[in-house]
Amino acid sequence: MIRTDIASLELPAKQDWTEVLRRVNQILFALLPLLLLFWRGGADAAASIIGISFLAVAVARRQWGLATHPMLAALLAIWVLLNGLVSPLALDPAASFTRSVAWLRFALLFAATMTWLIQSRRDLRLIVAVWGVTIGFCIVDGLVQLVRGTSLTGHPMYNVFRLTGPLDRPNIGMFVARIGFPLLTAIPLFLPSWQNRTTVAVALLAAVSFVFILLTGERSAALLVIMAMLTVALGSILIFPRYRLLSFSALLTIAGASIAVAVSSERIMERVIRIIEIVEQFSKSHYAELFTIGLDVWRSYPVFGAGMKNFESACWAIAGQYVSDGCPTHPHNVYIEWLAETGIAGLLFYLVFLGLLLLAAWPLLRGTMMARITGLLVAGALLVLLFPLIASQSMFSNWPALVFWSGLSMTMAVVRLTLKETA
Repeated sequence: MIRTDIASLELPAKQDWTEVLRRVNQILFALLPLLLLFWRGGADAAASIIGISFLAVAVARRQWGLATHPMLAALLAIWVLLNGLVSPLALDPAASFTRSVAWLRFALLFAATMTWLIQSRRDLRLIVAVWGVTIGFCIVDGLVQLVRGTSLTGHPMYNVFRLTGPLDRPNIGMFVARIGFPLLTAIPLFLPSWQNRTTVAVALLAAVSFVFILLTGERSAALLVIMAMLTVALGSILIFPRYRLLSFSALLTIAGASIAVAVSSERIMERVIRIIEIVEQFSKSHYAELFTIGLDVWRSYPVFGAGMKNFESACWAIAGQYVSDGCPTHPHNVYIEWLAETGIAGLLFYLVFLGLLLLAAWPLLRGTMMARITGLLVAGALLVLLFPLIASQSMFSNWPALVFWSGLSMTMAVVRLTLKETA
């Protein structure tokens, strides 16, 4: 039987030099979203430092057992596959190796956060505070941009339709969604000790974040967050029958807020109309063309793919003559990107890892009330992070990959801590 329990999957803290190193890396993880906003090279360096530090401590403590847990073993297996078969057989092996070798830092960041950095509520408190302030700043900066046309950080709106906040490109909605929802999963761990005012403040920040994501004009981010919120509300009706009225009220609030934003903003209404047009004529849309090209690349390199960072060159070789807007660097869908660049082998390994994540989180929905609330929020966070039928950024490019792995690491660290405390 496959081992899925993660409550005991921990690199124990000790009062020596490793504890000092752990505290430093906790600060780096807390600052990671902020670094992603203003210093992408610094964010990459911070993630690498966290991974290397974790590896050094695990080796010094001889904690070889961590690597045998199926979830972490799956990540290591993916990295071995990428470097042992995908990159050597790629169209351009050198280009592929630049990404496949460095992919290890994502696996180590995930392992470090879940097993080493977050071992108690005290560990989590600093991270929650800094991530919350970061999300709050993004919202304020973006709303100022909405009103004035230019954000506090000096960035104009993107093509009149989309907010950027402190970023230089229109991805702030997805950033807030993929950092904010994982942050929300940690809240139940603190509710018993928080006063009512703090709880109200957290609820208000969550509501404002939801509306802000709708206002950004990012279709994928808005759809993902709406689906995640509906999942949490509908799940509450099933799991907490006593609070059906509250859950139905939440459903009405989500629907009402979404409709109100669309109706009150001509800019957002145009984005909504565009979504409807794309769905109705998807086969003729640019996204269908991108997805088709991705599948064409996979069919040409079915087992191990064209190689990481090789999608664009493979696209020109296979479909360059009929691509309407030229070949992109990725197919704008995470799962098709895994297929095209790493083949069916890479996608299967990745899906095994995701399956292990879901199995590890499932016990939350059968636990205490706090665990079940956390489980519903985790379901929402995983939907935002993993939903397959959506246009998305590249899974392998540094910035969006770090946003994804930061959010996923936080979510699964909360899962492990909650299971540990309620065991």
